[in-house]
Amino acid sequence: MTTPPPAPAPLATSLPFRQMLDEAVKQTRRHFRRIYPFVAIPVALLSGLLPLAQGLFFRDAFPGVSPGKTPDMARMMVAFGAFAVVMVAFMVVSGLGYGAMFTAATDALAGREISMRRAWGTMLRPRVFGTLLLMTLVILVGFMFCVLPGFYLGLIWAFAVPVMVVESRFGMGALSRSAELARYNPNRQFDADPRLHVFITVMVGTLLGYTINLLVQLPFMVFQQFVLMRDVAGGQKPDPAQMMARLTWFQVPTQILGMLTNTAVYLYICFGLALLFFDLKQRQEGLDVEAAVAGLVQRHRARRPA
Repeated sequence: MTTPPPAPAPLATSLPFRQMLDEAVKQTRRHFRRIYPFVAIPVALLSGLLPLAQGLFFRDAFPGVSPGKTPDMARMMVAFGAFAVVMVAFMVVSGLGYGAMFTAATDALAGREISMRRAWGTMLRPRVFGTLLLMTLVILVGFMFCVLPGFYLGLIWAFAVPVMVVESRFGMGALSRSAELARYNPNRQFDADPRLHVFITVMVGTLLGYTINLLVQLPFMVFQQFVLMRDVAGGQKPDPAQMMARLTWFQVPTQILGMLTNTAVYLYICFGLALLFFDLKQRQEGLDVEAAVAGLVQRHRARRPA
C-alpha cells in the first residue's frame, strides 16, 4: 500500500499581503484541532498557578495593616522564591510551547504531516533551544536601550523558527538568515517591506488578543472594584493580603481562560508569519534562479562566434 504524497504548500504563487492575512485565518481554522490543544492546555494550566503563587507571596509579604505586625522575612523569601520559580517555569514552557506551535504551522504549510510530539521535541533540541535563548537575551538587552533596538530585532528575527525548521540553520546563522529575509525588498517600496508586514501581522494579533483578554478579565476587574468599594463604604481599611486571598480562587479560572484565548490568537500569528516566510523565500529564490539563468544565457551568447 503506497503512502499518499504530502499535500502541497498553499503558496504555489505569491499572494498579496491582505490575502495572506485571510489565508492565515483559513490555515488556522484548518489545523486548529491538530495544534492548539497540545500547547494551550499545558500553558493555560501552568498559568493558573501564577495567581496561587502570587497570593502566597502577598499573604506573607503583607501580613496585615496593624502597626504591631511585621512580615516574617523567612516566609517572605520562601514565598517570593516559589513565585519566581512558577513565573520562570511559565515563561519557559510558554516560550517553548509557542515555538512548537510555530514549528507545527511551518510543517503544515510545507506539506509535512503535523506531529506535536516532534514539534515539542524540536524545541528541546540543544541547538534550537540555544538559538531561541540567544535571540531572547539579545532582544531583552535591546529593549534596555530605549526599547527601539529590541523592537527592531524582534521584527527582523521573526522568521528564526521557520528558518531552523526548513533550512536547518541555527545560532547566528538562523538569525542572519531571518534578518536577510526580513530586509528583502528589491523594489524599495515601503508598503512591500517585510518588516512592515511582520509588524502588521503581530500588531493585528496582539490587538485582537488584548481585546479578547480584556473581555475575559472585565468581570474580575468589576468584582475586584466592587469588593474594594464595599470594604471602604463599610469603614474597613483594605488589607492587600486578605483581598488577594479572597480573590485568588476567582482569578485562577480567569487566568486560565485568558491564556486559552491568547494561545488561539498566537496560533493565527504563527500561520501569518509562516506564510510570510514561505512567500519571501520563494520570491527571493525565484529571482536568484532567474538571475542565474540570465547569466548563463549571456555567457553562452558571448562565447558564440560572431
